[in-house]
Amino acid sequence: MRVGFPMVLIFSLLIISGKSFSQTQSGSFTVTGAGYSTAVVTDYQCVGLNPANLGWKRNKHIMNIGFGESSVSIYSEPLKRALVDDLFNNNKSFSSGEKQEAVTNFTDAKLQMEGNVGAVGISFQDDKVGGFGFTIRERMMWNSNLNKESADILFNGYNAAYFDTLVVDFESGDTVGISFNPKMVTDLFEGTRLEVLWFREYNFSYGRSIINRENFAMYGGIGFKYIEGYSVFNYTYKDGVLRAFSALNPTMGVDYGADSPSKIDNNEYQAVGKGWGLDFGLSVLLFKNLRVAVSVTDFGKINWDGNVYKGESAVLSDIQTGGINNYNIFELQETLSADDMKWGEWEGLENKETELPINFRAGASYLLKNKFEFGTELYLPINEVPGAYDKIIVGFGTRISPVKWFRFSAGVVSGGATGTNIPMGISFFPFNNKSFSWELGVAVKDISTYFSQDKPTISYAMGLLRFSFGSLEKESRFEDSNDDMMGN
Repeated sequence: MRVGFPMVLIFSLLIISGKSFSQTQSGSFTVTGAGYSTAVVTDYQCVGLNPANLGWKRNKHIMNIGFGESSVSIYSEPLKRALVDDLFNNNKSFSSGEKQEAVTNFTDAKLQMEGNVGAVGISFQDDKVGGFGFTIRERMMWNSNLNKESADILFNGYNAAYFDTLVVDFESGDTVGISFNPKMVTDLFEGTRLEVLWFREYNFSYGRSIINRENFAMYGGIGFKYIEGYSVFNYTYKDGVLRAFSALNPTMGVDYGADSPSKIDNNEYQAVGKGWGLDFGLSVLLFKNLRVAVSVTDFGKINWDGNVYKGESAVLSDIQTGGINNYNIFELQETLSADDMKWGEWEGLENKETELPINFRAGASYLLKNKFEFGTELYLPINEVPGAYDKIIVGFGTRISPVKWFRFSAGVVSGGATGTNIPMGISFFPFNNKSFSWELGVAVKDISTYFSQDKPTISYAMGLLRFSFGSLEKESRFEDSNDDMMGN
């Protein structure tokens, strides 16, 4: 009867596949280092961000395709940069002093992990019929913040200050911690937050020109996504209110010790929910060099119908575990079980419907002499659900292309409850001509992390297989007079 969160499995998959997801929620390595995306990404990279940008091309190529573009980001308030690797290390065994240090580190400290793996992306863009884009992406987010009591019980178990007495069960030989002044978990864990969302989306988008006049062009777009949900977990206590529900992949081996009409009786990797989503975008080009864009993405829902449970408050009177012995909180199932640590009562459900993390984006960019681009970005989370950011995010930056085979980007991004970051990235074009281009690059979300130990943001976005091809003769249309920074 294991209860835990082996999220290291998910992020190990990300590490094997590549890495992705920037703080501006862009899985595109070409703009991660700049800190802005809504107004400038096009072809398949704008799918899921702003489908209106499928209405214009970054060069004269009509087809674009990419494989394995991805990124991972870890923001850690609990641990310094040198210790972040310990989040995935379950071979270490804490001393009692180290456990107490862990409690101090994790109390009221935010831990956020996110990833976006793009298996494939493809687009076709034509001036007459518009642009079509299709992507398959894996998206994940972990967001946690423990209060003092939950951190103490997590690491110290029955040695936590909450428990008055230790007794030994003579039948099993287990040590049991007992509180003679027990509290409801909703009171004990006030302010504790643990959210996980993991799903795969198949996104088909369309964008085209709406208005095309001298010094003014407007584009609109829409995207539809089919979603396979692989895990969701929400365990939040705020203002005395408990929000707790779960639908976890069978491969995690989680058993709440309660029956459920949606329980899956195997340990196979499979979806435990299905859903849909919509994206809407609008983009404007002014005076050949200024782009302005807005979009609303992830408007939709997931219906979870496998391994679904809801949590209810209960009295925490005893515990039968000594707590976890390392910083790897993603494999709690190895030490905490439903019988040993009662975080509340769990009841099985047939299904549960959750909203996607809806967000609003606005951005602008200005292109100077086809070599220098300056941009800004606003990201606003609309609803409070697993997978959503905590606060508004703003960013601004630049992309510089001094020669046709190289581009450099840098910027500043602030918000989302993760402080201020300095992203940076580089892209290379081994081939770049009128009929074919190959782009590869890497970016980091915060270069300053490598010069400071506190509150690090460890991340990088990478793409090695991004190609465009198909030659068109130069058009006289207004929107085609403004090529992107490709040297074409």
